[in-house]
Amino acid sequence: MKRLISVIAATALSGLVVASCAKSTYVVVPDQPSPEGRLAVMGPVRNFNLDAPPADWIISGGGTHRDEAAARSSSISSVMRDGVPALELKSGAERVIAVRQVNAMMLATPFLSWSWHLSNHGEGIHPMRLIVGFHGGAPKDAVQTSQGTGLPAHDRAIALVWGDTALRRGSLSLPSANKPFEAPIYTVRGGRENTRKWWLEHVDLSDLYAKAWPNDNRRRTRIAFIGLASAPTQSPVRGRISGILLTH
Repeated sequence: MKRLISVIAATALSGLVVASCAKSTYVVVPDQPSPEGRLAVMGPVRNFNLDAPPADWIISGGGTHRDEAAARSSSISSVMRDGVPALELKSGAERVIAVRQVNAMMLATPFLSWSWHLSNHGEGIHPMRLIVGFHGGAPKDAVQTSQGTGLPAHDRAIALVWGDTALRRGSLSLPSANKPFEAPIYTVRGGRENTRKWWLEHVDLSDLYAKAWPNDNRRRTRIAFIGLASAPTQSPVRGRISGILLTH
């Protein structure tokens, strides 16, 4: 578990560490992009069953809103917000994560887009963020962070976050030299004035990867999983996301 900080940067991301998930009894074959270079990673779908998600999804921590105990703590649910079907994470005492295993060459489908609608979270990074895992491009001596976590195999990961100020938009924070296995953090947007409304985002994963790991082999790098996570908080904070898409 200690190496899982590379997924979500434990210190910078308020101690978000993913709990282990039970291993599947069969091999999951992740979806690949279409010949046109498109892969719809998530929704929008109104009938997404959180109690029985597809085999290529991993959901850990919290509960659904149909669980009374979970409703008072961390949870993940399928909702409609301003007419948009989305997954909603509500932070609480427990950590929550929901990722989908994919298999996409990064240079073939480098562009990631999604829409998100976040509540005001106060100071610091919003507890909800996107996480993207990569595999295949790191040197052979790079530590494999997926062992024992239930996550798809990956050797690199990045967190896409919402900051507490719009001035941080577009900034990439790299881990310090004494913490090489923490995940880089890219601030996509921020500012309390921008919360409570839908925003459509686009990022170039290949560009972020090159800046974070300039010595890796990007031609061999695959996108292994994409999803969302929420760090534990004392007071409930909500975040909604819809339409995660990979394109060429």
